[in-house]
Amino acid sequence: MVNTQTLKSFKTDFTVKVVNFEDIPSISKKILDHYKKCYSNHNFTFRILLPRVTDSQEVSNKSKKMGLYLQNELLSGIRSSKLKANIKEFRYVHDSDHYGWILFDPSFSHHFE
Repeated sequence: MVNTQTLKSFKTDFTVKVVNFEDIPSISKKILDHYKKCYSNHNFTFRILLPRVTDSQEVSNKSKKMGLYLQNELLSGIRSSKLKANIKEFRYVHDSDHYGWILFDPSFSHHFE
């Protein structure tokens, strides 16, 4: 089990906030472009923040759907680029207003042990 504070403080190259479904294609492109640049050097790190409201199941469900949509867009883009998806992830509660999602190259796994 990874300490949440470790996840919150882990340095990533980029952090983006997903607010609505319309943001996802451009965010997916940004992540994919960064992944392509980092692919051969194995130094890919990216944090995604999704909306969270503690007492709203509706917002939680929307965040889950946005995360799945983003994941689908990203994996589709990686396949289209003829690259291998070599990404690990952690999903966690980032703060009272956001869920966090860290994507990283497996070479960074030692940071979470």
